[in-house]
Amino acid sequence: MAERTWKSILTTLISGQHLSAEDSWWFVDDLMRGNAEPAAVGAVLATQQQLGLTAQEVEGAAKAMVAHAVPLQVEGECTDIVGTGGDGASTVNLSSMGSVVAAAAGVRIVKHGNRAASSKSGAADVLEALGLPLDLTPEAVAQVGNEIGITFAFAKTFHPAMRFVGPVRSALGIPCVFNILGPLTNPSQPKHVAIGCANRTLSPIMAEVYAKRGQNGMVFTSYEGLDELAPTGQPISLWEINNGEVQELQFNPVQELSIEPITVEDLRGGTPEFNAEVFRKFVAGEHVASRSTALLNAAAAIVADGSKISADGSLSQRFAEAYALAQQVVDNGEAQRLLDRWIEVAQSKR
Repeated sequence: MAERTWKSILTTLISGQHLSAEDSWWFVDDLMRGNAEPAAVGAVLATQQQLGLTAQEVEGAAKAMVAHAVPLQVEGECTDIVGTGGDGASTVNLSSMGSVVAAAAGVRIVKHGNRAASSKSGAADVLEALGLPLDLTPEAVAQVGNEIGITFAFAKTFHPAMRFVGPVRSALGIPCVFNILGPLTNPSQPKHVAIGCANRTLSPIMAEVYAKRGQNGMVFTSYEGLDELAPTGQPISLWEINNGEVQELQFNPVQELSIEPITVEDLRGGTPEFNAEVFRKFVAGEHVASRSTALLNAAAAIVADGSKISADGSLSQRFAEAYALAQQVVDNGEAQRLLDRWIEVAQSKR
């Protein structure tokens, strides 16, 4: 086979052909080694985006990015709950809120995330505002997860090679494959995933990649294009991943779980400090406007994990059981106690 170069990669794309997983792996690997010229990178990313991404391209890119990541070894089977971002809705940090509830319900969570890119508050921003230190070593991050059942993998810590990518993405100014790689490149490579994707076209592609890697769980996109499970009364598109297979489903939590409908406006967030205040009120059991949505996203992680609910029910039945469990751990104070303990233990590792 001819030697791969940036020119050969770009030539393939310009001719209207998609890259193989190996081609995609090569260019992301070379980029993360600091070898690539920004002009070549920009041309490849823009042309690939115009042509449309494939599962093979995403799989190869994610594999290369994980290979450059700092490993994170947390004991036992873990679950990640995270969104791709980019929905433009500037909601409160629903997956972060849900992650604490799922962990309080007994699901071991390794949450992967970063600072905000397209909103005012990313996962890292709100957790920092709550008092969680972001400067822990990878070893300390693993220790926190092992001790209390939840930990946060700050992308900046675990993906140092992204320093070669950031400037090119900023200059490019349009979405590209890296916009969806965050959820796919959790350094712990969790067994279970509950992933929100703002782009419905890319959701089945992400689900296919997870399935090929032997991970289980789900990818979902709300009717409104949110990277969250939002009970607005409209059906949510959901791709369930199990034993290498992907099943596309429609899920309406308002109808199927008898949840009162909310509006996107009910989910609006703001600064990290504002979102942290909502976060605190939520885990304290207060009926904030985003309560049912955060509980529903916690339920997604509980369903993805599967060990705390009946495994043989329908999707609606499993979600109903998981949602009730999520309500329970919030209302009995377990979620608040876990959040306080998480921050205390993490601070002790500095």
